[in-house]
Amino acid sequence: MLARIASIAASVKIPVSADIEAGYGNEPGDIAETVHGTIDAGAVGINLEDNAHGSLAGPLFPIAHQQARVAAARKAAEGRGVPIVINARTDTFLLQLGSDLDERVKMTVDRGRAYLAAGADLVFIPLVIDPAIVRRLADGIGGPISLMAMPGAPAAHVLFEAGAKRVSIGQTAMLATLGALNEIATEMRSEGTWRGIEKSFFGFAETEALFIPK
Repeated sequence: MLARIASIAASVKIPVSADIEAGYGNEPGDIAETVHGTIDAGAVGINLEDNAHGSLAGPLFPIAHQQARVAAARKAAEGRGVPIVINARTDTFLLQLGSDLDERVKMTVDRGRAYLAAGADLVFIPLVIDPAIVRRLADGIGGPISLMAMPGAPAAHVLFEAGAKRVSIGQTAMLATLGALNEIATEMRSEGTWRGIEKSFFGFAETEALFIPK
């Protein structure tokens, strides 16, 4: 992952934020090590999630534990003199935690406030695209929240008006590309035509120009 981050950071002249997932280790020291490596690779921002991915009894790191992990990321960056942007992700909505929406919102607000207090810059809440819920979360957390656009999401300005401060697209562009490839392959096999290719064709010269160092 760090090698891929370094490759991307070396290819552009704009700030790079890296998704370091759950930090590649459970303990604050693991997070610090990953952040040092991420900074060495050239990134100045990170996503850091609270999903324990089966390594603990519960689905998420306990709030205090995740606070310590976020604080370790901030301390490691400050020690390097790099004011990285920490996009602290919580998977309360992604994993559909809580008995109902009200409980899920409360869980998210509690975690969001805690992560901001520990040094995060934003609270990232995947799967939330309903403007009414965005507003509840933004008001409850009382700090910047980050969202991910997905099929069915309203326009960016609607999400911003509801209280979001950042909207990203995650893996959705890649999945849309795979969908286009699937349509092209299906058309070729069933009809022997290439309308899908003609619809979105991007020329060789244009493609090569993207890889010329800026």
